[in-house]
Amino acid sequence: MSLTVVITAKNEEKVIARAIQSATFADEIIVVDDSSQDRTAEIVTAAGARIIQNEWEGYGSQKNRGLSAATSKWVFFLDADEEISPALRQEITTVLSGTTQYSVYWVRVVDIFLGRPLKHLTGNNPRLVRKGQAQWTNRAVHEQMELINASGDRIVKLGGDNSGMIPAFLIHHSHATVSSYLEKMHGYTSLDAAQMAASGKHRSGRSIKPSKLLPCTLAVRQFIKLAFYRGGLRDGYAGFMWALLSGYYEWEMGNKYLNMVKKHI
Repeated sequence: MSLTVVITAKNEEKVIARAIQSATFADEIIVVDDSSQDRTAEIVTAAGARIIQNEWEGYGSQKNRGLSAATSKWVFFLDADEEISPALRQEITTVLSGTTQYSVYWVRVVDIFLGRPLKHLTGNNPRLVRKGQAQWTNRAVHEQMELINASGDRIVKLGGDNSGMIPAFLIHHSHATVSSYLEKMHGYTSLDAAQMAASGKHRSGRSIKPSKLLPCTLAVRQFIKLAFYRGGLRDGYAGFMWALLSGYYEWEMGNKYLNMVKKHI
């Protein structure tokens, strides 16, 4: 079956070539670019990929723009700082060459943080979708995959009846320095806080109520979960820093949320 790989980008000249190179087994590569001011468009064109300029409307909207433009029956979503590993490439090819019973497939994601793989803090993400069966929600950040024309809860859940799992790793080349993490984090926490204020729910789906203790509660819970329950400390210094910075993320997000809804406290 045919496959399109959709990559979203903005000013990604340092990493976009690696992402495209890892996707060359696909029938089509589309890069949805948000008016990059660096050499991103030049590199994409030279690599033989198709580029679509689309003004930023949120992560989900950018991905859906690529999905609508794809000409293949299946679409795989890739970020510019990610890389399809050889093992994942092989498993995707195997899945699409057989009889597929699912509309969506999840993959495992391993982060390379401070130059080291976080082997105990891997995640799962829906990335491979049969076109016309699912799309991304239009959330500004932490978008989710949703089924099209489904009744009831349309959000695709890991282990659900409509999705399968590809166990091979997708490689995410995360931040090489703490300062790089913090620089990008500030924008994300603002988006997350706005989403919390609008929905009354944490990005995990839990209901949230304004409280002066909320930032500290969120931070401590996140650190303990990642450092101890998920085993982040077994990934050494990089794992410890990931857990610590993730806790700080929650603290900053919680404070921004309170500033938005402080009249309710």
